[in-house]
Amino acid sequence: MRDFRGPAAAGLTVRTAWSLLALLVACVTSGTAQEMPNPTNAERLQPPVPAAVSPPAPQTRVSETASEEDLTAEASGAQDEEEELGPWGERRSLGAAVGEVTFINILVWSYNEYIRGADFTQVNPRSWWNNLEGGFTYDDNNFNTNMFAHPFHGSLYYNAGRSNGFNYWESLGFSLFGSLMWECCGETHPPAWNDWIATGVGGAAVGEMLYRVSGTVLDNTATGSERTWREIGAFALSPVRGFNRLVSGRSGRVMENPEEPEDHIPGVLSNRLSAGVRIIGEGESLSDSSETHGLFQVDFKFGDEFAQQRRKPFDVFDMSVQLNLGDKQTLGRLSVRGNLFTWDLKKGGDTQHVFAIEQEFQYMNNNAFEFGGQMFDASLHSRFGLSNDWSIRTQVNAIFALLSAVNSEWAFLANDIPNRERFREYDFGPGVGGRIAANLSHKGRQVLSAFYWYQWIDTQNGSNLNGSDAYHNVQLIGARGMVPIGSNFGIGADAYLFLRDSHFELFEDQSQRVPQLRIYGVWDTALVGGGRR
Repeated sequence: MRDFRGPAAAGLTVRTAWSLLALLVACVTSGTAQEMPNPTNAERLQPPVPAAVSPPAPQTRVSETASEEDLTAEASGAQDEEEELGPWGERRSLGAAVGEVTFINILVWSYNEYIRGADFTQVNPRSWWNNLEGGFTYDDNNFNTNMFAHPFHGSLYYNAGRSNGFNYWESLGFSLFGSLMWECCGETHPPAWNDWIATGVGGAAVGEMLYRVSGTVLDNTATGSERTWREIGAFALSPVRGFNRLVSGRSGRVMENPEEPEDHIPGVLSNRLSAGVRIIGEGESLSDSSETHGLFQVDFKFGDEFAQQRRKPFDVFDMSVQLNLGDKQTLGRLSVRGNLFTWDLKKGGDTQHVFAIEQEFQYMNNNAFEFGGQMFDASLHSRFGLSNDWSIRTQVNAIFALLSAVNSEWAFLANDIPNRERFREYDFGPGVGGRIAANLSHKGRQVLSAFYWYQWIDTQNGSNLNGSDAYHNVQLIGARGMVPIGSNFGIGADAYLFLRDSHFELFEDQSQRVPQLRIYGVWDTALVGGGRR
């Protein structure tokens, strides 16, 4: 897919930058949002006290009965109408959601056609039929476009459904539908598997994360300038949601916040901001081809596996975003992992176990390597209480990658790329893997952590020239430590190692070793309900 979502488009760059900035601001301000007491629904719907009337005459009894029935029907209708509203007061509307998805694609097409003057927008019924008849293939867009920009765009489709009253699963359908509409009818280039999966599935992960984070910024009880800035921040995070709140009048209406905390600010919420330097090399040590850059990172945790009462999709999720200053891409990493289904295996006491099926989105892009994908995990989470102040948490993940991408020396030979515009530097393919992680916490603040992640990727497009065998073994190993300073600050450091062993049937095997050291200051903020990490 070639559209305004590529890095060459200034519109995307500005919009992405503003959204990332809003996301960082939202993470800081979300912890300050407080639910204020409001009148209950019953109080708001309390009927007025009727005026005194004379005793009714016998001949009016029939009309009185009818009047009582009418009042009952009206009250029932009012109750039904109220039940149709979502937790944020939104009405469920299929027509509005489909219309907004369609409008997003028309807006994108118009930008490409009339502003960019793109060569792939001359669409008509014949091009639509050709795309449907030709079927899906892969494209040669750069890594940033395929693995980040497309999922970000998919989040707009997703939130067209989410902000019009649909749940996670239903909104996933809108992101898949919106992407399919574009692949078929928005451009003359053939539809691409990687675009549909990244935009549809990745768009749901990114979209739900942005929907939830924007919800922590919103406060329906706020007024004045505070209300204005909260609505602006939420709009920047989730533009479609902000648009729907604006046109419906809910952006300025004072009303109750959602009754269930998972729809607003969960009982446990944490956020860690880190700023410092990163030294990254390529070889046996950091001294080999090393580079030093600044970094800024946000680690955001929404809900808690062991404390959560409600178990809807993404009632528990974690998000990490890393900005690499001076690297080829400022956005060096975006990670989102949210629970879809959760079961308690052992609850209560010093030892707890939870099993979850999770959706995972990964994007890593720097001067040394590229890696990312759309994944689903089967995860075992455990918590072991050592004392009142100390605890250990562990997790074991079995990972299925629906579609992964990793840099490869021979990817430029991919021979199933119609309308080639560039030589791609990474391979596409599904895969399986596993990850183990553990962290030690003191008074709710994470002070030590370590992880190991292995991922096998079976190349389906790229280095597998003419159908030859090609696969990658990717490993990520890391350890992290933090020394607390007071109750909210600290000094942290971590070491990471990226390993890639790539095997090719027709070419020489390749390997890559990328060590990384980071040193930074830490500020733990947005600590709600003991949600320190």
